[in-house]
Amino acid sequence: MTADLATLVSAMTLDEKAALTAGADNWSTFGVPRLGVPGVVLSDGPVGARGATVDRESATTSVAIPSGTALGASFDPALVARLSAIVARQALDKGARVLLAPTVNLHRHPLWGRNFEGFSEDPLLSAKLAVAYIQGVQGEGVAATVKHFVGNEAEHERFTCSTDVDERALRECYLVPFEHAVRHGHVMCVMTAYNRVNGEHVPDQDRLLRQILRDEWGFDGLVMSDWWAMLRTDDAARAGLDLEMPGPARSFGPALAAAVRAGRVAEADLDAKIRRLLALLDGLGLLDGARAVPTDDGSKGGTEGLGVVPRPEEHPQDRAEDRAALRRAAADCIVLLRNDGLLPLDPGALRRVALFGARSEHPSIMGGGSAKVRPHYQLSLLELLRERLGPGVEVLHEAATDETGVVAAASAASEADLAIVVVGTAEAIESEGYDRTTMDLPGTQDALVRAVTAANPRTVVVVTSGAPVTMSWASETAALIQCFFSGQETASALLDVLVGDAEPGGRLPTTLPLRLEHTPAFGNFPGEASHVRYGEGLLVGYRWYEARHLPVAFPFGHGLSYTSFEIGAPTLSSVHLGSGGRVLVDVPVTNSGARRGAEVVQCYVAPPGGGTAAPGARFRPVKELRGFAKVWLDPGESTVVSFDLGERSFAHYDAADEDWAELVPRRPHEVYPPPPPSAHRTASGWYVAPGTYELAIGRSSADIAHSVLLAVDGGDAPLDPAMLPD
Repeated sequence: MTADLATLVSAMTLDEKAALTAGADNWSTFGVPRLGVPGVVLSDGPVGARGATVDRESATTSVAIPSGTALGASFDPALVARLSAIVARQALDKGARVLLAPTVNLHRHPLWGRNFEGFSEDPLLSAKLAVAYIQGVQGEGVAATVKHFVGNEAEHERFTCSTDVDERALRECYLVPFEHAVRHGHVMCVMTAYNRVNGEHVPDQDRLLRQILRDEWGFDGLVMSDWWAMLRTDDAARAGLDLEMPGPARSFGPALAAAVRAGRVAEADLDAKIRRLLALLDGLGLLDGARAVPTDDGSKGGTEGLGVVPRPEEHPQDRAEDRAALRRAAADCIVLLRNDGLLPLDPGALRRVALFGARSEHPSIMGGGSAKVRPHYQLSLLELLRERLGPGVEVLHEAATDETGVVAAASAASEADLAIVVVGTAEAIESEGYDRTTMDLPGTQDALVRAVTAANPRTVVVVTSGAPVTMSWASETAALIQCFFSGQETASALLDVLVGDAEPGGRLPTTLPLRLEHTPAFGNFPGEASHVRYGEGLLVGYRWYEARHLPVAFPFGHGLSYTSFEIGAPTLSSVHLGSGGRVLVDVPVTNSGARRGAEVVQCYVAPPGGGTAAPGARFRPVKELRGFAKVWLDPGESTVVSFDLGERSFAHYDAADEDWAELVPRRPHEVYPPPPPSAHRTASGWYVAPGTYELAIGRSSADIAHSVLLAVDGGDAPLDPAMLPD
């Protein structure tokens, strides 16, 4: 830090300090010009920097990178960091220094309206990509804001609904990406969720904001509210909320000054908020002009004399290097679900291609709500395909948006060498503010797929969506592609994958279920009577399907390549993991095919007993992702990927049994045999159960190539709270 923050705080009046705790307007904070303290502009993300406006349609154009689920499909932290740096540079173009991204809420249910913003159903994949996104943004001199802390996995009554979640699920699933963002990513800002957690609004909750976020994880950055979130002045101030957004102030600002004067909130708590805000500004290099000596007597009250950030004239740059990077990245996010050898296409062998679907001309590239931007451009798959195939190939096109069009489509498909059907959702269907009502494709798209695949067995189906859709016709396709919302280069990346100019480098970051009724939160989504019960507990995503032995359309981590790979047997640095130790897992990988391609090696940990709970033990999922590595190899090339696992990779969270001491004397007689210490913990924390764990190495949660056993000591003492998560 360059500025004397404590002296700056002491030079401010109470009203000045309180005013800094609320936004000046929709997108900026107040400053104190007499002390050289500026305000700062914030911008929505995470696919692009919209700038200081709520109106998406009139905003200046912006880069549009792949949405969260597409980035999750990349399984590539380095790629995510490169793309988030592009967004950060666009934020700087628009005069913003705080980016409201990334979104790290989990894919708990496929109908959540904002699934497309989150990375994955898996906490670890979400966490690793969140850290990468943060590092990419903050490396460009822009503060990242991890959101929405915590339990915001539904849009239904999101301002008032209570997420009722047990402690283990909260710790082992929903808090994990936030913990990584703080402890590994060193994120500068955290945004609280609208919802309540176990009955109490997050901005008011001391347990989440002070005890866990600050005291346990050591977060010393800025905590802001989501826009127009409901908060109580005194409770939120004491809990550790720093900034109420947007302005004008409602619960903070003058209301907070009044609470301090009345003695309901300690001025020391207010000073701590201002120090954190100033530390943010200082970390961004914005306090170079700050001075502890005021330019007047400092007697001004209220917001008089406070500064509002002047609106910069926006000149967002559409950079050629960004276009190229986004085209390559979008292909790396495309998942090839099924292929009978039809792909990649051989353009020289084609004479007539039929292209169908409402999304065939302009594929869906992003979801709606605060994540929406006006892209610099949007490309047409139809035009790109015609250009790529050249004048010697006839490209027939039919949107086929009604039953009549579906019958034009089937006829045309039967006369073509190849049919391509592009279906999916749109930003009006997947959006902030409301949840989807069905997993089915809208309109006549299912009928279109069935009609075309029946008419031409050489049919490629492309699904463009942010979240899973029903694919009851999947087995009828010759090739099937899942293209999540992939940003402004969606169409060009699709073309590259179809004709083999690019590898489909993505893997599923979320399970594609056969039916909505099979999903983990079915019956507990989106909520009722102001509560949403997380009744599935730990069994989020693939954990549920494996524990329940339910079939799926395509499993977590699945994705095909245009080449082939051999994953060799893993070797361990030790067959035993003791207290405080670590084990390295080395896995050889070879490209055994004829072209360059990508493989994602996944490492899962299965607990002793395969997850079934013995008396006194804790229930565990069948297995959980504990590492992944994406490699690109030329034909015949080999490499070794390594996974570095510590005790946290084998641990579960155990909440203290606060009732046990009172219950013991109420027993009519002694229980024999007596319960083990693990049955009723007296201290909450992360514990490692001793035993033999299985390390499963594979290509997806369902495709395991090799397994190896590891003896883990564990014990009855919790892990050191200072131990960083793996």
